[in-house]
Amino acid sequence: MSDSDLSALIGSRLCHDLVSPLGAIGNGVELLQMMQPPSAELDLVSDAVKMAQARVRLFRLAFGSASADQMVTAAELVNGLSALDSGGRIALTCDVSASVSRPAARRLALAAMCAETALAWGGKITVSDDTVTAGAERLKLDTELWQPMVEGAQIAAPSSANVHFALLAASGPLRVVTSETEVQIGI
Repeated sequence: MSDSDLSALIGSRLCHDLVSPLGAIGNGVELLQMMQPPSAELDLVSDAVKMAQARVRLFRLAFGSASADQMVTAAELVNGLSALDSGGRIALTCDVSASVSRPAARRLALAAMCAETALAWGGKITVSDDTVTAGAERLKLDTELWQPMVEGAQIAAPSSANVHFALLAASGPLRVVTSETEVQIGI
């Protein structure tokens, strides 16, 4: 078993182990909301739990184990990608028509995370069956991350905050086109 396979299994395990406690916290918050008068503090906790649950679903898609014989339904993919618009800064549109293989879902999730990185000041992400597009009036395109992807090269020494770029670049051929206002990643 390769190091990357082990890393993916670790990602799957971490996400699996976080789902139950986050679900329990979410249930507890719901009970508090039924018993307590509405408050900004309780709404803040509720929103934070929902955002954490959404991020774990996204991370499970992006960093979890991805066997070629596993399929991800369109609804599961859209549910996992919903974390990208949970903060209100990014508008997400998913136009995924059918189930995709687990590796394809992983690549779409990684590409969407790369697109999210480009939208530092907000914008729109559109995900289709094989393409992720990010658009905004202004993008943050770190050349050390984006240029290798445009050229089909590997990412040298990514930070933990940018590991999704290295994983996507290593996952297979990509079609990456960038401009001042748009990034398009074809898997």
